[in-house]
Amino acid sequence: MKIERPEIPSSLSQESALPEGESIEACCLTGLDLRGRDFYSGEFRGCILRKCCLAECDLRRAAFMDVVLDHCDLSGAKMEDAVFCRCRLTDCRLTGAEGIHMLLRQVTLTDCRADWINLSESKLDHVRWERCALQEAAFTQVQLRQAELSACDLTRATFHLTPMKGMDMRDDCLDGLTIGLNDLRGMVVTSAQAAALAVLLGLVIKD
Repeated sequence: MKIERPEIPSSLSQESALPEGESIEACCLTGLDLRGRDFYSGEFRGCILRKCCLAECDLRRAAFMDVVLDHCDLSGAKMEDAVFCRCRLTDCRLTGAEGIHMLLRQVTLTDCRADWINLSESKLDHVRWERCALQEAAFTQVQLRQAELSACDLTRATFHLTPMKGMDMRDDCLDGLTIGLNDLRGMVVTSAQAAALAVLLGLVIKD
């Protein structure tokens, strides 16, 4: 699956403080502590954020368009109805983020920690998760269109009303996964994973 790269302007302004205004464009923000700030309906366009703290921020209805987030902290952020389009997140923390009704399109997340993230009723379109920690994450009524989970830890994650047909989960950790039978249909797993999932679904396996 090919994912479009963020379109970052060749010339970015280097900012030591958050620029004023609801739209933040064509800038590089490094090391800013923005914990708890209100970015409701705000926009980040063509930006690079490095080692910035956005923990517990109000990012509801915010838009991240062509943005790179590198070693950023978004834990506990409120991200309902937020949009991420052509974004790359690397070594970011999204623990406990509330991402209900989010739209992720053309997004790559690599080596991110997203345990307890809630992505219920979100849309994931051309999204790749690589080596991410997704323990106890909630995927309820999520629309998956061209999505990949590669070498991710999904221990005790929940998939409900989220069809997984065609999803290759062979190199993911599925320990304690909660998933419905209808969601499970067509998911690609190893024989060992299949046996573990069968037990979770109430089957008794005997040789």
